Amino acid sequence: MSDHFTTIRLAGAKSLVLGQSKTFPLPDSEDQGFVICTPVGLRAFRNRCRHWPAPLDMDDGEFWNQEVGLIQCKIHGALFRADDGLCIFGPCSGHPLLGFPLEVDGEDVLVTVESER
Repeated sequence: MSDHFTTIRLAGAKSLVLGQSKTFPLPDSEDQGFVICTPVGLRAFRNRCRHWPAPLDMDDGEFWNQEVGLIQCKIHGALFRADDGLCIFGPCSGHPLLGFPLEVDGEDVLVTVESER
């Protein structure tokens, strides 16, 4: 396991409102991460379904299902809790999204990710 971490600054992400998100590239990877505003605050996750190696949002930057108040994978409809990313419905039920620690710095959000090198 790597001990190399990178901090990614997302300018203005503190101002996201419920359901809004902002994606960002992950270092040393073709994947993205995303920060999303949820009822429990800002959360950061890898943009990759646990069932199939594809982006949850199908590259449109939309992750929130307003009707059920959960993060949703648009490929198979899997639903993930906002607080911990655990899949509670769908083919990857019981498996969480990979989460990243974050902190607010003024109006920005700092996300810490581990390098895949």
